[in-house]
Amino acid sequence: MGSGPTLLRLMLDSHEHIAIPHETGFMRSYRAMQFIPFKWTGRGWARRLGWTDEELDAELRVFYDKIFSRYATEHGAQRWGEKTPLHTWHVGAMARLFPDAVFIGMVRHPGASTASNMKRFHHRVNRMAIHYDRYTREVARQVIALPDRSVLVRYEDLVLRPEETMRELLDWLGEPWSDRVLEHHLVQGERSGRVEGQSRADEPIDPSRIGKWKTTMRADHQRWLAERAARRAEFFGYGMDEPLPVAPFASAGGFVVYGPEIAERMKAFEDLELHVQRDVPIYDAPFDPRTRIVLTREQFDYVTRPRGVRGAVASVVKRLPTRPRQWAVKAVRSTRAALGLRRRPRRAG
Repeated sequence: MGSGPTLLRLMLDSHEHIAIPHETGFMRSYRAMQFIPFKWTGRGWARRLGWTDEELDAELRVFYDKIFSRYATEHGAQRWGEKTPLHTWHVGAMARLFPDAVFIGMVRHPGASTASNMKRFHHRVNRMAIHYDRYTREVARQVIALPDRSVLVRYEDLVLRPEETMRELLDWLGEPWSDRVLEHHLVQGERSGRVEGQSRADEPIDPSRIGKWKTTMRADHQRWLAERAARRAEFFGYGMDEPLPVAPFASAGGFVVYGPEIAERMKAFEDLELHVQRDVPIYDAPFDPRTRIVLTREQFDYVTRPRGVRGAVASVVKRLPTRPRQWAVKAVRSTRAALGLRRRPRRAG
Protein backbone atom coordinates (compact mmCIF):
# COMPACT_ATOMS: atom_id res chain seq x y z
CA MET A 1 0.00 0.00 0.00
CA GLY A 2 1.12 3.55 -0.66
CA SER A 3 3.33 2.59 -3.61
CA GLY A 4 0.96 3.46 -6.45
CA PRO A 5 -0.58 0.08 -7.37
CA THR A 6 -4.01 1.67 -7.79
CA LEU A 7 -2.66 3.96 -10.51
CA LEU A 8 -1.23 0.97 -12.36
CA ARG A 9 -4.52 -0.91 -11.93
CA LEU A 10 -6.50 1.97 -13.44
CA MET A 11 -4.12 2.20 -16.38
CA LEU A 12 -4.19 -1.52 -17.14
CA ASP A 13 -7.95 -1.69 -16.58
CA SER A 14 -8.32 0.97 -19.29
CA HIS A 15 -6.75 -1.33 -21.90
CA GLU A 16 -9.28 -2.88 -24.28
CA HIS A 17 -8.16 -6.42 -23.51
CA ILE A 18 -7.69 -6.22 -19.73
CA ALA A 19 -10.15 -5.82 -16.84
CA ILE A 20 -8.95 -5.33 -13.25
CA PRO A 21 -11.69 -4.52 -10.71
CA HIS A 22 -11.52 -2.79 -7.35
CA GLU A 23 -9.41 -4.98 -5.05
CA THR A 24 -11.16 -8.03 -3.60
CA GLY A 25 -8.72 -9.81 -1.26
CA PHE A 26 -10.21 -13.08 -2.52
CA MET A 27 -7.11 -15.10 -1.62
CA ARG A 28 -8.03 -14.90 2.04
CA SER A 29 -11.20 -16.81 1.21
CA TYR A 30 -9.07 -19.27 -0.77
CA ARG A 31 -6.86 -19.82 2.29
CA ALA A 32 -9.97 -20.33 4.41
CA MET A 33 -10.97 -23.11 2.00
CA GLN A 34 -7.63 -24.81 2.68
CA PHE A 35 -7.83 -24.35 6.44
CA ILE A 36 -11.27 -23.76 7.93
CA PRO A 37 -10.69 -20.79 10.29
CA PHE A 38 -10.57 -21.57 14.02
CA LYS A 39 -11.54 -25.22 13.60
CA TRP A 40 -9.23 -27.59 15.47
CA THR A 41 -9.29 -30.06 12.56
CA GLY A 42 -9.71 -27.36 9.92
CA ARG A 43 -6.55 -28.24 8.01
CA GLY A 44 -7.01 -30.82 5.27
CA TRP A 45 -10.78 -31.16 5.60
CA ALA A 46 -11.15 -31.88 1.87
CA ARG A 47 -8.41 -34.52 1.95
CA ARG A 48 -10.42 -36.39 4.55
CA LEU A 49 -13.19 -36.57 1.97
CA GLY A 50 -10.86 -38.04 -0.59
CA TRP A 51 -9.99 -34.81 -2.48
CA THR A 52 -6.40 -34.09 -3.38
CA ASP A 53 -5.03 -30.53 -3.16
CA GLU A 54 -4.80 -30.48 -6.94
CA GLU A 55 -8.45 -31.51 -7.34
CA LEU A 56 -9.63 -28.87 -4.89
CA ASP A 57 -7.56 -26.22 -6.67
CA ALA A 58 -9.10 -27.24 -9.98
CA GLU A 59 -12.60 -26.64 -8.60
CA LEU A 60 -11.67 -23.34 -6.99
CA ARG A 61 -9.91 -22.23 -10.17
CA VAL A 62 -13.15 -22.61 -12.10
CA PHE A 63 -15.09 -20.81 -9.36
CA TYR A 64 -12.85 -17.74 -9.10
CA ASP A 65 -12.23 -17.56 -12.84
CA LYS A 66 -15.98 -17.45 -13.44
CA ILE A 67 -16.39 -14.54 -11.01
CA PHE A 68 -13.63 -12.42 -12.54
CA SER A 69 -14.32 -13.44 -16.13
CA ARG A 70 -17.86 -12.09 -15.89
CA TYR A 71 -16.46 -8.72 -14.83
CA ALA A 72 -14.06 -8.82 -17.79
CA THR A 73 -16.86 -9.74 -20.21
CA GLU A 74 -19.03 -6.88 -18.94
CA HIS A 75 -16.19 -4.50 -19.84
CA GLY A 76 -15.53 -6.08 -23.23
CA ALA A 77 -12.20 -7.57 -22.15
CA GLN A 78 -10.79 -11.06 -22.63
CA ARG A 79 -8.31 -11.07 -19.77
CA TRP A 80 -8.80 -10.34 -16.08
CA GLY A 81 -6.44 -9.29 -13.34
CA GLU A 82 -6.59 -8.50 -9.63
CA LYS A 83 -4.81 -5.95 -7.43
CA THR A 84 -4.78 -6.33 -3.66
CA PRO A 85 -1.64 -5.40 -1.67
CA LEU A 86 -2.21 -8.12 0.94
CA HIS A 87 -1.97 -10.68 -1.87
CA THR A 88 1.78 -10.13 -1.59
CA TRP A 89 1.60 -12.94 0.98
CA HIS A 90 -0.38 -15.26 -1.29
CA VAL A 91 1.64 -15.10 -4.51
CA GLY A 92 2.84 -18.69 -4.20
CA ALA A 93 -0.71 -19.96 -3.77
CA MET A 94 -1.96 -17.76 -6.64
CA ALA A 95 0.78 -19.09 -8.90
CA ARG A 96 -0.32 -22.63 -8.10
CA LEU A 97 -4.02 -21.87 -8.43
CA PHE A 98 -3.57 -20.07 -11.78
CA PRO A 99 -0.60 -21.69 -13.58
CA ASP A 100 -0.78 -19.16 -16.44
CA ALA A 101 -0.89 -16.08 -14.18
CA VAL A 102 1.85 -13.45 -14.24
CA PHE A 103 2.66 -10.96 -11.49
CA ILE A 104 3.60 -7.27 -11.40
CA GLY A 105 5.16 -5.88 -8.26
CA MET A 106 5.42 -2.17 -7.58
CA VAL A 107 7.82 -0.22 -5.35
CA ARG A 108 8.17 3.43 -4.41
CA HIS A 109 10.62 5.61 -2.51
CA PRO A 110 10.46 4.57 1.19
CA GLY A 111 9.87 8.18 2.25
CA ALA A 112 6.97 8.66 -0.15
CA SER A 113 5.37 5.30 0.61
CA THR A 114 5.71 5.73 4.38
CA ALA A 115 4.34 9.28 4.28
CA SER A 116 1.39 8.19 2.14
CA ASN A 117 0.42 5.42 4.55
CA MET A 118 0.88 7.65 7.60
CA LYS A 119 -1.56 10.13 6.11
CA ARG A 120 -4.06 7.50 5.06
CA PHE A 121 -4.10 5.32 8.19
CA HIS A 122 -2.97 7.86 10.83
CA HIS A 123 -0.26 5.49 12.11
CA ARG A 124 3.15 6.42 13.44
CA VAL A 125 6.21 6.53 11.24
CA ASN A 126 7.76 3.41 12.80
CA ARG A 127 4.70 1.28 12.08
CA MET A 128 4.49 2.38 8.45
CA ALA A 129 8.26 1.93 8.04
CA ILE A 130 7.90 -1.66 9.24
CA HIS A 131 5.09 -2.11 6.73
CA TYR A 132 7.34 -0.85 3.92
CA ASP A 133 10.24 -3.07 4.97
CA ARG A 134 8.05 -6.16 5.30
CA TYR A 135 6.22 -5.78 2.01
CA THR A 136 9.10 -4.69 -0.23
CA ARG A 137 11.18 -7.57 1.12
CA GLU A 138 8.46 -10.06 0.21
CA VAL A 139 7.82 -8.48 -3.19
CA ALA A 140 11.50 -8.85 -4.10
CA ARG A 141 11.59 -12.41 -2.76
CA GLN A 142 8.56 -13.44 -4.82
CA VAL A 143 10.00 -11.96 -8.01
CA ILE A 144 13.05 -14.17 -7.51
CA ALA A 145 10.89 -17.20 -6.70
CA LEU A 146 8.93 -16.75 -9.96
CA PRO A 147 11.55 -15.20 -12.27
CA ASP A 148 9.76 -16.10 -15.51
CA ARG A 149 6.38 -14.88 -14.31
CA SER A 150 7.17 -11.72 -12.33
CA VAL A 151 8.45 -8.19 -12.89
CA LEU A 152 8.95 -5.05 -10.81
CA VAL A 153 8.05 -1.48 -11.70
CA ARG A 154 9.01 1.68 -9.82
CA TYR A 155 6.23 4.19 -9.19
CA GLU A 156 8.46 7.11 -10.14
CA ASP A 157 9.33 5.56 -13.50
CA LEU A 158 5.66 4.98 -14.25
CA VAL A 159 4.77 8.59 -13.40
CA LEU A 160 7.73 10.26 -15.12
CA ARG A 161 7.94 7.92 -18.14
CA PRO A 162 4.39 6.56 -18.45
CA GLU A 163 4.45 5.71 -22.14
CA GLU A 164 7.88 4.06 -22.13
CA THR A 165 7.06 2.08 -18.98
CA MET A 166 3.64 0.96 -20.15
CA ARG A 167 4.90 -0.01 -23.61
CA GLU A 168 7.53 -2.25 -22.05
CA LEU A 169 5.05 -3.69 -19.56
CA LEU A 170 2.37 -4.41 -22.18
CA ASP A 171 4.97 -6.03 -24.40
CA TRP A 172 5.91 -8.34 -21.53
CA LEU A 173 2.22 -9.10 -21.00
CA GLY A 174 1.88 -9.94 -24.68
CA GLU A 175 -0.67 -7.17 -25.28
CA PRO A 176 -0.70 -4.57 -28.07
CA TRP A 177 -0.17 -0.90 -27.33
CA SER A 178 -3.25 1.18 -26.50
CA ASP A 179 -3.41 4.94 -26.00
CA ARG A 180 -6.21 4.31 -23.52
CA VAL A 181 -3.72 3.39 -20.80
CA LEU A 182 -2.40 6.96 -20.87
CA GLU A 183 -5.95 8.31 -20.93
CA HIS A 184 -7.10 6.22 -18.00
CA HIS A 185 -8.56 9.27 -16.26
CA LEU A 186 -10.93 9.74 -19.20
CA VAL A 187 -11.78 6.04 -19.49
CA GLN A 188 -12.24 5.56 -15.75
CA GLY A 189 -14.04 8.87 -15.35
CA GLU A 190 -16.91 7.48 -17.41
CA ARG A 191 -17.28 4.49 -15.11
CA SER A 192 -18.99 4.47 -11.75
CA GLY A 193 -16.75 1.94 -10.04
CA ARG A 194 -15.31 2.78 -6.64
CA VAL A 195 -11.58 3.52 -6.47
CA GLU A 196 -9.58 2.28 -3.50
CA GLY A 197 -7.02 4.22 -1.53
CA GLN A 198 -6.57 7.96 -2.03
CA SER A 199 -6.76 7.84 -5.82
CA ARG A 200 -9.41 9.41 -8.02
CA ALA A 201 -10.54 7.61 -11.15
CA ASP A 202 -10.81 10.83 -13.17
CA GLU A 203 -7.43 12.25 -12.12
CA PRO A 204 -4.57 12.16 -14.65
CA ILE A 205 -1.01 11.20 -13.73
CA ASP A 206 0.39 13.80 -11.34
CA PRO A 207 4.22 13.99 -11.20
CA SER A 208 4.05 16.46 -8.29
CA ARG A 209 3.15 13.58 -5.97
CA ILE A 210 6.67 12.19 -6.29
CA GLY A 211 8.30 14.84 -4.11
CA LYS A 212 5.32 15.91 -2.04
CA TRP A 213 6.41 13.85 0.96
CA LYS A 214 9.55 15.99 1.39
CA THR A 215 7.37 18.93 2.45
CA THR A 216 4.63 17.03 4.32
CA MET A 217 6.71 14.60 6.40
CA ARG A 218 8.25 16.00 9.56
CA ALA A 219 12.00 16.54 9.43
CA ASP A 220 12.65 14.31 12.45
CA HIS A 221 10.60 11.55 10.84
CA GLN A 222 12.66 11.87 7.67
CA ARG A 223 15.89 11.61 9.64
CA TRP A 224 14.63 8.61 11.61
CA LEU A 225 13.56 6.84 8.42
CA ALA A 226 16.80 7.66 6.59
CA GLU A 227 18.84 5.95 9.32
CA ARG A 228 16.86 2.74 8.92
CA ALA A 229 15.83 2.57 5.26
CA ALA A 230 18.87 3.89 3.39
CA ARG A 231 20.18 0.48 2.40
CA ARG A 232 16.79 -0.73 1.20
CA ALA A 233 16.35 2.51 -0.73
CA GLU A 234 19.72 1.95 -2.40
CA PHE A 235 18.66 -1.53 -3.52
CA PHE A 236 15.75 -0.04 -5.46
CA GLY A 237 17.84 2.85 -6.82
CA TYR A 238 16.75 5.57 -4.39
CA GLY A 239 18.58 8.01 -2.14
CA MET A 240 16.93 9.06 1.11
CA ASP A 241 17.58 12.78 0.54
CA GLU A 242 16.29 12.83 -3.03
CA PRO A 243 12.66 12.06 -3.97
CA LEU A 244 13.58 11.10 -7.54
CA PRO A 245 15.46 7.85 -8.27
CA VAL A 246 19.20 8.40 -8.16
CA ALA A 247 20.18 5.26 -10.07
CA PRO A 248 18.65 3.11 -12.80
CA PHE A 249 16.92 -0.03 -11.60
CA ALA A 250 16.31 -1.92 -14.82
CA SER A 251 19.10 -2.87 -17.19
CA ALA A 252 19.66 -1.58 -20.71
CA GLY A 253 17.81 1.66 -19.99
CA GLY A 254 14.42 -0.01 -19.50
CA PHE A 255 11.80 0.63 -16.84
CA VAL A 256 10.56 -2.90 -16.12
CA VAL A 257 12.79 -5.06 -13.92
CA TYR A 258 12.74 -8.81 -14.51
CA GLY A 259 13.26 -11.67 -12.07
CA PRO A 260 16.81 -12.62 -13.15
CA GLU A 261 17.87 -8.98 -12.79
CA ILE A 262 16.59 -8.87 -9.21
CA ALA A 263 18.40 -12.12 -8.39
CA GLU A 264 21.65 -10.73 -9.81
CA ARG A 265 21.22 -7.43 -7.96
CA MET A 266 20.75 -9.24 -4.66
CA LYS A 267 24.34 -10.48 -4.80
CA ALA A 268 25.52 -6.94 -4.04
CA PHE A 269 23.00 -6.60 -1.19
CA GLU A 270 23.38 -9.91 0.60
CA ASP A 271 23.29 -8.11 3.94
CA LEU A 272 19.61 -7.32 3.38
CA GLU A 273 18.74 -11.05 3.20
CA LEU A 274 15.87 -10.30 0.84
CA HIS A 275 15.63 -13.96 -0.12
CA VAL A 276 14.47 -14.87 3.41
CA GLN A 277 10.74 -14.74 4.09
CA ARG A 278 9.82 -12.99 7.33
CA ASP A 279 6.75 -13.63 9.45
CA VAL A 280 3.50 -13.53 7.52
CA PRO A 281 1.05 -10.89 8.87
CA ILE A 282 -1.46 -12.44 11.26
CA TYR A 283 -4.46 -11.82 9.00
CA ASP A 284 -2.83 -13.67 6.10
CA ALA A 285 -1.74 -16.72 8.07
CA PRO A 286 -4.00 -19.74 8.75
CA PHE A 287 -6.41 -19.11 11.62
CA ASP A 288 -5.25 -22.12 13.57
CA PRO A 289 -6.91 -22.32 17.03
CA ARG A 290 -3.65 -23.77 18.35
CA THR A 291 -1.94 -20.42 17.74
CA ARG A 292 -4.79 -17.88 17.41
CA ILE A 293 -7.65 -16.83 19.67
CA VAL A 294 -10.63 -14.54 19.07
CA LEU A 295 -11.66 -11.78 21.46
CA THR A 296 -14.58 -9.42 21.24
CA ARG A 297 -13.72 -5.73 21.43
CA GLU A 298 -15.18 -5.65 24.95
CA GLN A 299 -13.00 -8.58 26.05
CA PHE A 300 -9.90 -7.04 24.49
CA ASP A 301 -10.51 -3.69 26.18
CA TYR A 302 -10.96 -5.44 29.52
CA VAL A 303 -7.75 -7.44 29.21
CA THR A 304 -5.63 -4.49 28.06
CA ARG A 305 -7.13 -1.63 30.05
CA PRO A 306 -4.88 0.09 32.61
CA ARG A 307 -5.59 -0.58 36.29
CA GLY A 308 -5.43 1.57 39.43
CA VAL A 309 -4.82 5.33 39.33
CA ARG A 310 -3.48 5.11 35.81
CA GLY A 311 -6.65 3.35 34.73
CA ALA A 312 -8.85 5.98 36.35
CA VAL A 313 -6.97 8.80 34.61
CA ALA A 314 -7.15 6.98 31.30
CA SER A 315 -10.90 6.50 31.72
CA VAL A 316 -11.39 10.25 32.23
CA VAL A 317 -9.12 11.23 29.35
CA LYS A 318 -10.90 8.81 27.01
CA ARG A 319 -14.16 10.69 27.54
CA LEU A 320 -12.73 14.08 26.56
CA PRO A 321 -13.40 15.64 23.13
CA THR A 322 -10.75 14.93 20.50
CA ARG A 323 -8.62 18.07 20.83
CA PRO A 324 -8.52 18.21 24.66
CA ARG A 325 -7.83 14.46 24.70
CA GLN A 326 -4.81 14.93 22.44
CA TRP A 327 -3.52 17.73 24.65
CA ALA A 328 -3.98 15.57 27.76
CA VAL A 329 -2.14 12.63 26.24
CA LYS A 330 0.78 14.87 25.20
CA ALA A 331 0.90 16.40 28.67
CA VAL A 332 1.02 12.97 30.34
CA ARG A 333 3.75 11.77 28.01
CA SER A 334 5.80 14.93 28.52
CA THR A 335 5.47 14.61 32.30
CA ARG A 336 6.53 10.97 32.29
CA ALA A 337 9.49 11.77 30.04
CA ALA A 338 10.56 14.63 32.32
CA LEU A 339 10.41 12.29 35.32
CA GLY A 340 12.38 9.64 33.50
CA LEU A 341 9.50 7.16 33.57
CA ARG A 342 9.39 4.64 30.79
CA ARG A 343 6.16 3.82 29.04
CA ARG A 344 4.63 0.57 30.21
CA PRO A 345 4.13 -2.07 27.50
CA ARG A 346 0.53 -3.00 26.82
CA ARG A 347 -0.43 -6.48 27.95
CA ALA A 348 -1.28 -8.82 25.13
CA GLY A 349 -4.77 -10.26 24.98
